[in-house]
Amino acid sequence: MLVKKNRFLLLYGSQTGQADAITEEIQDNSVTHGLECERHCLSQVEKKFTLEKETCVVIVTSTTGDGEPPDTALKFFRRLKKKTLPNDYLSSLNYALLGLGDSNYTNFCNAGKTLDKRLEELGAKRFYASGWADDAVGLEQAVEPWIEGLFPALLKFLSSQSSNLPDSCIKEEVFEIKSDSNGVVSDKNEQINSKALNGDFKETGTQDKNMTDSVVAQSDKPDSTPPSNEKKGEAMNGTKGLEKHFEDLTLTDTDGPSLRKSVPPLCDVAVTVPLLPPAYLSVCYDADQSMDQSPIHSSSSAVISKATIIRTDVLTSHEALKKTLKLRLKIDDDFEYQPGDSVSVLCQNEEKEVEMLLKRLNVLEKADCTCRIELMKDTKKAKAAIPLHIPTITSLRNLFTYCIDIREPPKKAVIRLLVEETTNPQEKRRLQELCSKQGMGDYTSYIRNPEISVLDLLYAFPSCRPTVDRLIESLPKLQPRPYSACSSPLKTPGHLDIAFNVINIPESDGRTFARQGICTGMIDRLTTGIQRDVSMEEITDTKVFELQISPRSNQYFRLPSDISIPIIMIGPGTGVAPFVGFLQHRELQKLSPDFANQTFGETFLFFGCRNQSLDFLFKEELARLQKLGILSKLFVSFSRDIQSEDEPKYVQDNIYKNAEEVLDLIENKKAVIYVCGDAKNMAKDVNQSFMSILQEKKEMSESEAKSYIIKLRLDKRYLEDVWT
Repeated sequence: MLVKKNRFLLLYGSQTGQADAITEEIQDNSVTHGLECERHCLSQVEKKFTLEKETCVVIVTSTTGDGEPPDTALKFFRRLKKKTLPNDYLSSLNYALLGLGDSNYTNFCNAGKTLDKRLEELGAKRFYASGWADDAVGLEQAVEPWIEGLFPALLKFLSSQSSNLPDSCIKEEVFEIKSDSNGVVSDKNEQINSKALNGDFKETGTQDKNMTDSVVAQSDKPDSTPPSNEKKGEAMNGTKGLEKHFEDLTLTDTDGPSLRKSVPPLCDVAVTVPLLPPAYLSVCYDADQSMDQSPIHSSSSAVISKATIIRTDVLTSHEALKKTLKLRLKIDDDFEYQPGDSVSVLCQNEEKEVEMLLKRLNVLEKADCTCRIELMKDTKKAKAAIPLHIPTITSLRNLFTYCIDIREPPKKAVIRLLVEETTNPQEKRRLQELCSKQGMGDYTSYIRNPEISVLDLLYAFPSCRPTVDRLIESLPKLQPRPYSACSSPLKTPGHLDIAFNVINIPESDGRTFARQGICTGMIDRLTTGIQRDVSMEEITDTKVFELQISPRSNQYFRLPSDISIPIIMIGPGTGVAPFVGFLQHRELQKLSPDFANQTFGETFLFFGCRNQSLDFLFKEELARLQKLGILSKLFVSFSRDIQSEDEPKYVQDNIYKNAEEVLDLIENKKAVIYVCGDAKNMAKDVNQSFMSILQEKKEMSESEAKSYIIKLRLDKRYLEDVWT
């Protein structure tokens, strides 16, 4: 096989599309450096690539679940795990690896770290240090410098293999836009092409032909009319309230920094922004043909089933801070699940938000026309392809309702795109700052943390008028939302229950209007007319609304196969949901002849909520299960109720208070610990509670206690199903 000397293999393992998007950026930048990049998903192993035959590879992989590889990478990981592989199996391979993870989860970047270690064991050698990106603080903080250093490392390694490589270097665009003493930005933007040399930038006289278009403000482009000046009364049905809100909206800047305003030193320095991604999609309309609005989820690799909502219970009081819903779904006969599994619900963006975005993009009159999504014939994007989640024949309304996530905070690449379509010099400069290296802190504070949407951004910067084609290219896929099953197929055959809090997000911190969570809000609106108190009589088989769902098997978060093993369940709030399914399953197992005369292990449940009278979820069901002896002990804590100081406020306090019983189950009866709920706070606090118990009750050192818990995790006796 003829090997091209300037070629490298680029692989990704992606669960939600992050790793895929990062490798697309690497592929685009490789063209600038005169390199040929062959990019594949890890699922294509042995079809599109053979790792042991490669000499130079770059891998970007995420971590999912309890430290597991992405679903698409399972085959690749299993292949490398084979114990029969010799130690020199990959001795000719040189690699660079970037792992994506979230430090709120215990096994941070575990898939990437496991792969890194295994590649070394098989004889592969790093030509560039492995990187670990943390979504808890923003992937960009690690991804951007890692990519910046990747290309010099690639060039150095490949040049050592061949003397035919072009004299290439990292190129970025630097914009120095200074304001006068009154804060007025000059409309003369100085563009500098530069080479990164040990962190210093040197000016060059000409623009490289491989660079993308200039971001100099186009003074000949007419200013767009801000949306606040649009005539009233033109809103479509269903959006009048939001339209009026935007018309009345006044975005004022304070003396300090904000989404729209920066302060020294950022506003006084030159900023370095990403390369502008090349355009590659075009939208062609058939004005004479309209398309009905209907769900389009053809890109999903999961098996999609239809589920009918036959009951919606409100588990919380009207005075509770959060509203919790429990749905009973009638499922297809071939839909299989076990307690501990989750179900992914395919969702849609809110109608009024889609309407407002299409209007803001000036394509509302074409929203229902049939359109074709095609590749541009003259695109400069390397190996351009229409993303799998984008249907080639659709309507803009369908596309923005069912396929594209319009809520996710825009990535820097999206903001970089918006820079090109902004005519006001001050707005242009601020957008440059928000996507720059120097503006990383502002990006985190004013876009990522408050979860600003692209619609918020467009209303904050009225002179920004991007084309719909480019937004379709740039915005991510609308992902399904997972919810834990809170039922047992033995208890409710043909049906499945899920429970969740309805997310409400207020207008503030740059968010231009109040909103609900995409999926929980969708279900809340759909079921408003049939929501009922949990104590009301059961109804059956009354079709209300059909959801599209897919199963999400949880490989380890399952009841022990040995029913004599005790279980310790820790789940505050909606984290209790899977444990209701566990207990209902045990209830039916006890009634089964298959388990006659067998001893069942004890079941401890630690539950917590704010107020006993307002949000004690599944109170009646847990009392019933406890009365039957299915639930051995229930430990509850109420964080907002007035109580004595020695009463536990949180689940971790209750665990510590009952340390002797808990330790007895773990040490002497080999109990399995299950933790479900918030990863950012609760899961860490529970872990620390166990650490404290071991240190105080067993007189372990901190390192000994940590090792003890790590061993429990490795033995699958400390299991988590947590989320951020």
